[in-house]
Amino acid sequence: MGEVWDREKRLDSDEGEAYRQAIYEFIAQYHKGTLSYLLTTRKNGVPMMRPVSAFVEGWTIQTISQHHHVKLAHVRHNPLVGYLFTDTAGEPYNALGYTKNVWIAGRCILVEDSEAIDAFFQRRAAATGQGDAHPHDQSYRRVLMQTTPAYLRAEGFAEHQRPVIYQTFPPVA
Repeated sequence: MGEVWDREKRLDSDEGEAYRQAIYEFIAQYHKGTLSYLLTTRKNGVPMMRPVSAFVEGWTIQTISQHHHVKLAHVRHNPLVGYLFTDTAGEPYNALGYTKNVWIAGRCILVEDSEAIDAFFQRRAAATGQGDAHPHDQSYRRVLMQTTPAYLRAEGFAEHQRPVIYQTFPPVA
């Protein structure tokens, strides 16, 4: 389609594999140079995005919430969610000032079992040093949101602004 299009089109799957580990490390940083946002959908179809903490194990994205937060009602109605990870510490990859970013769409399940949630906090503490930072108040219950990715688009990792796209997520070594 032309020189500009050829430079900007996505990488083929073989070329994209070279970036998989770097992309995983970027989303798995847990508050070290990235911000993460969760996108859910209201019953009326209006999307809602908000900043969240996101802990990544394997390719599963996990966020803790409180039982009364509206994002959980959105997920119960429509479990298809998205996460946007943006770079806060890196150099822009183009003249417009864009920094690395990763968009992940997937299916979310809600875990309300207290033992599973406690185990999550233990794993997160071992990996990041942050365990259960939420207040221990009997007025609310914690809910663990676990999202399995179905689609990932990463920008700023490959040359010439070419996006890297994955639709499969093998185990992380």
